[in-house]
Amino acid sequence: MLSRETPLDLVEFDEPDLAPPAAGPPHRPRFGRRARGILAVAAVTAVVVNAGAMWAYWKISAPAEGGGYVEMNLRGRSSYDLPLRPGATGDLTVTVTNTNDFPIRITSLLPSPGRVMADDEHRENGCQVTGVTLTRPSVEVRWLVARNNVAAFTVRDGLSMAPGADPACGGGVFTVPVRITGVTAGS
Repeated sequence: MLSRETPLDLVEFDEPDLAPPAAGPPHRPRFGRRARGILAVAAVTAVVVNAGAMWAYWKISAPAEGGGYVEMNLRGRSSYDLPLRPGATGDLTVTVTNTNDFPIRITSLLPSPGRVMADDEHRENGCQVTGVTLTRPSVEVRWLVARNNVAAFTVRDGLSMAPGADPACGGGVFTVPVRITGVTAGS
């Protein structure tokens, strides 16, 4: 404690220590072995996922001028104008959305895995076993969908309803899983 009588030259001051710090334990890594393993797996997964996305993008977009392959799973529907009845055939309407900067030409239509669904009204009235299928295992088509466009196409008599379908299904509108294949059509 300083008093008025203590001369300043008798007061002790702490001087800064400019010596390097003493050698201690070795520097510990920032992440442990487990954390590094998790980060490595995450990095590899990110590379694989991004490579897959780029391949899928390239598969449909890169060969635009050379006729690259196109494949999409879609939902078609039966005609509103001509409802299906047990034992009869009806039209199938397919809507294709092309979000690419080049046109695509659809060359075939095939069944796709999935369940055929009746509209809400017919389903609520008991239409569970629709009996609705494509009339052919594959339909060859020549549909052109312009770039950044939506187009609807009709396959005449493309659907049939089995005679043994639930009676409540008659007259319904059905959503049908389909797959289309084709090629890019150039610009």
